[in-house]
Amino acid sequence: MSIILQVAVSLHLICAVLLDNNWHTCTKPDIYSHYTKDYDNICRRHGYTELNESILDIPVSIPYEDEDMASNSGLNGLYRPRSALARALYEKQRNDRHLQEFDQNEWYRVDKSHLSPELQEKFVQLEPDDETKEFLSSSIDKSSWVWTQIWYLLAKAVLKYFWTITDINGWLGRGSMFVLSSSQARQLLGAAGRGANNAGSLVDIGAGDGEVSRRFAHLYTNRYATEISASMRKALSSKGFALLDTEEWWREQRFDCVCMLNLLDRCARPRSMLRQAKAAIAPDGVLLLALVLPYKPYVEVTSDHKPEERLPIQGVNFEEQAASFIQIMRDEIGFELAAWSRAPYLCEGDFAQAYYWLDDSVYVFTPIRT
Repeated sequence: MSIILQVAVSLHLICAVLLDNNWHTCTKPDIYSHYTKDYDNICRRHGYTELNESILDIPVSIPYEDEDMASNSGLNGLYRPRSALARALYEKQRNDRHLQEFDQNEWYRVDKSHLSPELQEKFVQLEPDDETKEFLSSSIDKSSWVWTQIWYLLAKAVLKYFWTITDINGWLGRGSMFVLSSSQARQLLGAAGRGANNAGSLVDIGAGDGEVSRRFAHLYTNRYATEISASMRKALSSKGFALLDTEEWWREQRFDCVCMLNLLDRCARPRSMLRQAKAAIAPDGVLLLALVLPYKPYVEVTSDHKPEERLPIQGVNFEEQAASFIQIMRDEIGFELAAWSRAPYLCEGDFAQAYYWLDDSVYVFTPIRT
């Protein structure tokens, strides 16, 4: 009887989680990348679309084309599955189909007509390479593991009352990210006049599980990291990173490459972090920085989820905000731009779709020495 009761409770929880997950109610939302707690819920052409942020960690709106009502494919407007699990799988199949049709080169393009001649000259055009495609392929495979995804949903539904999302993902070993491949990092550093020679030291600040920097950290002999999440620190150690104190890392040691990858919009004091990075960079060293645009800071550890220091980034599009941030870095923090690019901030998928992305601006800065 106890086994039957446990199974019944498990099925009830699964259905409750899935029924609560109304991912899309508008059939034609524009593509708009956003974070969990601060997202644009307006469909510019068809009113509102609601994305349930309680399940998805980094969602993205997917554009739907008109469905062929005469189609016999089973993915048209005539088919409406009734069970929660069937609806979830149906929505995932729809979303994944649109991902397959999406031109991935769009992730890396900018409108150069909105850029100054200097920013045009320092822009490095990247493209999806084999390592990027391998990550996407792996994400597609993992998102199709039905029982694993159900386990993730159940675990998150319970653990979110005790842990942060970061700690949950670290404990589950899910939600790995991707920004630059090894060859893309080489290309960006090379354009900045810093060809990697497998020497020196790298430190990744707020490294998470280390998956983002792991792909190019081998370009440096010594690899360090800082991270406040206990579960993520364990993952970093397993990947060969030496862990440093989150408050004192910058005071004594000097590094050839300081990485701040999607950290500034997630930390309470970004200006202070940048000044620490400047102090920690060795002569001829660089700051490798990634920042999601549009700039929408969200701090997991503060009570109101707002930063204590805010970067005054302005602009109505990606190019204008990138230019604004570069100017702030030069005029207020003391960093000179050496090279920059645009890339997707990719995240492993779930029941909703195979993977998610945000628009990342990626920079190589050198400190202005006075």
